[in-house]
Amino acid sequence: MGPTGELLLAVGKTIGLMIATLAVFTVGLLIFLDLWAKKAVQDRIYAIFLEQRSLFSKLLKVDSNKVYLGRGEKKEEYLLDTTKQFWAWWPAGMPRMVQIPVRAHWYIRNRPTPIDPENMETTLSARSMMMISDEGMLRQTWKDIRESTGIVGTKKGSSLALILVVVTLTLVGLNIYMTMQLKSMLVGLGG
Repeated sequence: MGPTGELLLAVGKTIGLMIATLAVFTVGLLIFLDLWAKKAVQDRIYAIFLEQRSLFSKLLKVDSNKVYLGRGEKKEEYLLDTTKQFWAWWPAGMPRMVQIPVRAHWYIRNRPTPIDPENMETTLSARSMMMISDEGMLRQTWKDIRESTGIVGTKKGSSLALILVVVTLTLVGLNIYMTMQLKSMLVGLGG
């Protein structure tokens, strides 16, 4: 075997050793994460809180059919209801193979009773969707924007107002779409 063959053999051994080390490390990390997640969810629930249009979640310890958020003077008590619970995967953001199914409840911050994930009410209705897409309402929105910005009828101002209306309506449509996606995702988590 010449020097080129020996070089290729050395490179192959090095690459094989690197792949084997990476595989052992990955399997070890997965086993560690699995054991850690199973220990972390023991006697706990996954509480998802809605507070001022934002969501946050915590893994809370169950204490005689109640859970507590916070400590000391700022400790908030939340009730558990088995009819309003659903299963969720924890920890969020990890691959499904290391996530653990855990009991979960939806809460509105500072309200002790959980929200029923099966019967969540939405502010969107057929009537509100019709009003959003109504031509008369769009014309009125266009008129209100023109009047509030002081744009009367100049070509440059009209195109600026048109851009503002289109951007606003696009953001409204995106918000409606994201709300519906979130609702369908919540219903999917519940059953």
